[in-house]
Amino acid sequence: MVGKKNIASLYAKGNKLSESPLLLIYTFTDAAESARVLFSVPKRHFRHASARNRYKRLLREAYRLNKSIITESLIGKPFGIDMAITVTNTEVPNFVSTERNIIGLLTALATKIYEKDI
Repeated sequence: MVGKKNIASLYAKGNKLSESPLLLIYTFTDAAESARVLFSVPKRHFRHASARNRYKRLLREAYRLNKSIITESLIGKPFGIDMAITVTNTEVPNFVSTERNIIGLLTALATKIYEKDI
């Protein structure tokens, strides 16, 4: 996901889901069947760039392995989704717990997509 306007709009108007220590902010878009994602690891929580980059790598890999949860729920829908996954904790977890949290967020979001009727 790129563009300051798109990101600002997402954070201003987006709905939130939480699976501690992750926060998912999402909004529906007009682009049919598309899913764009942004990963954010705040400098406030992780002072060292290497820790932020490691956490973002874990998040991207966990999302890559489980993005089919979202893409399958968007099939045949006339809308897409923009989402931001933000870290709210100060610990760098292992991959297993990160993947478990990502799966929880994506399945909760998939149920919201199925419930949305247009």
